[in-house]
Amino acid sequence: MPARKKSRSRNSQVSGKALRRRPTINDVARLANVSKKTVSRVINNSPLVRSATRERVGAAISDLSFSPDPQARGLAFRRSCLIGLICDDPLPQGTIEIQQGILDALAGTGFELVVRSSSRTDAKFLPDVRAFVEGQRLFGVLLTSLLSDDTALSGLLREIGCPVRRILSADGKANIDLAFAAATELIAAKR
Repeated sequence: MPARKKSRSRNSQVSGKALRRRPTINDVARLANVSKKTVSRVINNSPLVRSATRERVGAAISDLSFSPDPQARGLAFRRSCLIGLICDDPLPQGTIEIQQGILDALAGTGFELVVRSSSRTDAKFLPDVRAFVEGQRLFGVLLTSLLSDDTALSGLLREIGCPVRRILSADGKANIDLAFAAATELIAAKR
């Protein structure tokens, strides 16, 4: 029978090189010798954390290559970090430009984009949108210009409490700029 290997110290078990699974907030807390709540405060930029503690937690986050789990954050905040784009655009290039503008706005914010292509003429349009928004627990929704004037859709989103911004076409502005502005406004309004 082979001899048992000696166990490592608690902190060495959570060092970035020793972990073989995705690191958790608990691993960061153990390595930084702080509570899970303190790690959470650092992640959320709370002013209630001393700079030395913030640096220690930051070093542990870096050492472990930790990034917050978006699903866990969604559970904690009862809403995900997902922004939905609902589009009914027959021109693919316009939709690509809109997506690029939104992605540019979301870069570095912790938000991600999910896209739902829909047809207003489909009998299941509103039930499908409801299922999409509620199933993804969306933080908010962006609507392309073709859907912006749909009063039934606006009413549905208002009814389920989903923040909405419209990406409206305007003379002299590219769709990418309008999408960027709408996404920036949506995430700023709810923070």
